[in-house]
Amino acid sequence: MKRIPCLILLLALLANLYGCGGSTEAETEAPAAADAQTAAEETPAETDDGKITDDLPDISLDGVTVNMLVREEAKDEFAAEMDGDVIDAAVYDRNRAIEERFDCSITHTIELGSWTYMSTFQEKIRGTVMANDSTFDIVTGQSNIVQPLNVEGVFVNLLDEEYIDLTKPYWVKAYTDGINLNGQVSTVCGDFAISSFSNANVIFFNKAVMDDHNITYPYEDALNGTWTFDKLLGMSETVTNDINGDGQMNMDDLRGFCAYNNSIQPFFSSFGLNYTDVDSDGMRYILTPDERTVNGADRVNEFYHSNTFVNASSADFVLVGANTEPSMAQYFMEGKYLFMGMVLEGIEYLRDMEVDFGILPYPKYDEEQANYYTTILRRYTVAAVPLSASKSSNSALILEALGSAGYNDILPKYYEVALKGKYVRDESSSQVLDLIKSSLYLEFVDMYYADLGFSDFFASYVMNNSAGTYASSFESNRTVWETKLEKLYEAYNEG
Repeated sequence: MKRIPCLILLLALLANLYGCGGSTEAETEAPAAADAQTAAEETPAETDDGKITDDLPDISLDGVTVNMLVREEAKDEFAAEMDGDVIDAAVYDRNRAIEERFDCSITHTIELGSWTYMSTFQEKIRGTVMANDSTFDIVTGQSNIVQPLNVEGVFVNLLDEEYIDLTKPYWVKAYTDGINLNGQVSTVCGDFAISSFSNANVIFFNKAVMDDHNITYPYEDALNGTWTFDKLLGMSETVTNDINGDGQMNMDDLRGFCAYNNSIQPFFSSFGLNYTDVDSDGMRYILTPDERTVNGADRVNEFYHSNTFVNASSADFVLVGANTEPSMAQYFMEGKYLFMGMVLEGIEYLRDMEVDFGILPYPKYDEEQANYYTTILRRYTVAAVPLSASKSSNSALILEALGSAGYNDILPKYYEVALKGKYVRDESSSQVLDLIKSSLYLEFVDMYYADLGFSDFFASYVMNNSAGTYASSFESNRTVWETKLEKLYEAYNEG
């Protein structure tokens, strides 16, 4: 095999992570990401231009139309136009190339599909299947909206489709492994949509604030594997200052870290923690919190309730006419805090920032922890083939082609041109982006967010409970959670 280019190898790391296995009492750290050598050995054959082959047959679909359901909020992942944007052009070219390759037409039905429209979006999918309506050949959407329909049996089991090869590097292996219950994989996550990377949870830091306090940028720590919660906490405490001297910490002062529930929960996985493990029969069971889990929860709890933490969920934080994340970005640009927890695509809010900023992964629990774990916010896109699709094999063929082309042609442009070229302002941040990409991780309970309902327990504890009560609070919910987990397995058994 030829030497794999750096970017292709990094993309392989994303798709070839180990599955989302849990921890044991003796070993709480999450499963490690595959190393570069393993990724290289497992990467499929390349073409002469360094691209990964999808091994799809050379066939004609005789002009058939393949219609996709696409959410309005992420339509550019699939239905982009030639408007001069690099990524839009790549998506447009991908669609045209697939149409020509298989003699078909790819069309899109675009509907509102954010969390606000969850019920109507789900009903549109459910309704077409129940009516045996073949309008949609492929459905896509926000993971925690589309994926819960798996238990209703409205989607094709993609493991039965000959044209889908979920071992290919353009499918996120951690998602495939975690979503697979009783041999059924009905939704998939992969490089057909850039949101599997753009929704990675990261930490931005304000370089001007660090410069004012003579703090060395923590790039070296991150790249050396020594970026820990203690270091984030220490830097946050160093800069916190009651600037106006009124004895109260508010948005007129300088503080260390800003986050809300969605950007607090990532600490759980970044510390190498899990809610579940797998028994000898391959069944998930709920772990009893060990000392590391309890200590990690209490450390973040104390951080959250300190003067150095800005709660972006508070009613008086959000700017008039703005939502939570735009407000966070605006205050960050104004230098109101050193660190900000947000998804990677939040970088677009910072395009007009006058001073420089840097990017970091969420920290490790301590330096003994082997790996970083970067979670992906549940807004990432998944895809499925409804049972009522005109011909599931056609849908599978096109979905596989979308994935391989996304891996080969779109994600590299997003990564190198749109992300690094347009927004990232220093080489060190570019190197950290590589690190973040290689550490992407999906936790089992979070994938089944709607079915199990406790993936955000850690964040809820941090924000709403007194330190020292994590174990008792967890145990008080155990029976309910175990019942939900049992019902989840039962639903798949019935299917």
